[in-house]
Amino acid sequence: MTIPQYVRRLRMERAAGYGKKKLEIAVATRSRLLRRLFFAPGMPHAFIGGTKSPARMNRQKASSSRRRGKTNRASKYEETIEALRRAEQKYRSIFENATEGIFQTAPDGHYLSANPALAQMYGYDSPEELLAVLTDVSCQLYVEPDRRTEFTLAMRQNGKVLEFESQIYRRDGTIIWISENARAVHDELNGKLLYYEGMVQDVTRRKHAEEEREKAEYRLSCYAEELREKNAQLEADLEMARDIQQVFLTQKYPSFPRNLTLQESWLRFCHWYRPAAQVGGDFFCVLPLSDTEAGVFICDVLGHGLRAALVTAIVRGLLERLTPVAPDPCRLLSEINGGLLAIFRQTEMPMLVSAFYLVVNTVDGKMRYANAGHPRPFHVRRERGVAELLRFQVPKGPVLGIFEKATYQNSHAEASANDLVVLFTDGLFEVEMAEDDYFGTERLLAAVRKRMHLPAGQLFAEVVAEIQQCCVSGQFTDDMCLLGVELIRTGLADSSHRVA
Repeated sequence: MTIPQYVRRLRMERAAGYGKKKLEIAVATRSRLLRRLFFAPGMPHAFIGGTKSPARMNRQKASSSRRRGKTNRASKYEETIEALRRAEQKYRSIFENATEGIFQTAPDGHYLSANPALAQMYGYDSPEELLAVLTDVSCQLYVEPDRRTEFTLAMRQNGKVLEFESQIYRRDGTIIWISENARAVHDELNGKLLYYEGMVQDVTRRKHAEEEREKAEYRLSCYAEELREKNAQLEADLEMARDIQQVFLTQKYPSFPRNLTLQESWLRFCHWYRPAAQVGGDFFCVLPLSDTEAGVFICDVLGHGLRAALVTAIVRGLLERLTPVAPDPCRLLSEINGGLLAIFRQTEMPMLVSAFYLVVNTVDGKMRYANAGHPRPFHVRRERGVAELLRFQVPKGPVLGIFEKATYQNSHAEASANDLVVLFTDGLFEVEMAEDDYFGTERLLAAVRKRMHLPAGQLFAEVVAEIQQCCVSGQFTDDMCLLGVELIRTGLADSSHRVA
């Protein structure tokens, strides 16, 4: 019996029960009146046998109970029907107002149902239009015809699909990306496939963003590869620049006098050079001015790296050109300053160079020197047991390459046999120690003083090791150059004499 049939029957029974109830009420009322009449005081009791028997009363009670049971069952059926009606209304509201597409498709590929959101997503005016037009999704909907086959294959294997992404045609022919989450619905009795149902999302924006990201990643990988190639080329160029700069630095020192070997020379030199990068901005050079005079030049270009190294190359070129004035330290520095200014004016970035130039004579041990904003060298007098700052009679001049009218003056000192003059750049002592302190020139001079009797090469190695142990990083963060000039003996040399 269907639910509508049952409802009609229930209404008929309730109507019939209502008429019967009126009859019972009338009979009961008549019985009460008769009892009052015949059982009133003074009336004979001949009619007492007319009252209801107990059996009849029990039958009436059972009939009343059955009627109440039928009424309760009818009420429960009505409640069930109302609950079903409300559930269907709720589902229909969700189906009609959902922002995602909801669908049911038959196994042969035509749509059984679709909500308004799906119709709008696919470019149709209504779900009815979508159902009428899309009769074969494999050919009409998917851009790739095999996509429907892949969909059904996944359904057979797993019974559902999750995030099944495909390109589809909209009604106007444009292409969008969708993502489907669906399941296969089977008959509960025989297991036959009835339809597929699920939800659809428009993921076109996300797919386009992913495509743009992939393109950007590809371009980035190309740029990275190009950058790696350029870096490799730059590394090769820097290696070549480093080799060239090492050639610029004095590798084989001259002998004084020239007819002696390096071991017999009255002037001996040693250095310790360490750039912060592959190439550096520190530079030194030893110029043989004569058999008895040597010019010793050291400079420090602001900063370090390739740009500073290029400036050192310029300084070296100027030194070679200015050899005729090299015996006069103040004039040499003035000429270098003018040459750098002429070059730096053509660049947007100003550069500055600190420099010190010393001329030492082996005949009498006299020294003349000029300073262009450079740290003061040390004068180590071994025979006297003294290590001190080299003395200046005049103030040191400004750095090179900044001031057009800068002037430089010579200072003089005298060296004895076995004396050592130590020249260096600020990268040697401007290293950070603990508690924001720096090593400084005072500690550097003390480190040299306690090792003054060591050969220059050993002295330099131990001083550098001490500084590295004291600094926070354990390494020099700036270009560092250390240059030593030892006066072995003084006097006039005999060309046939050899020093043992």
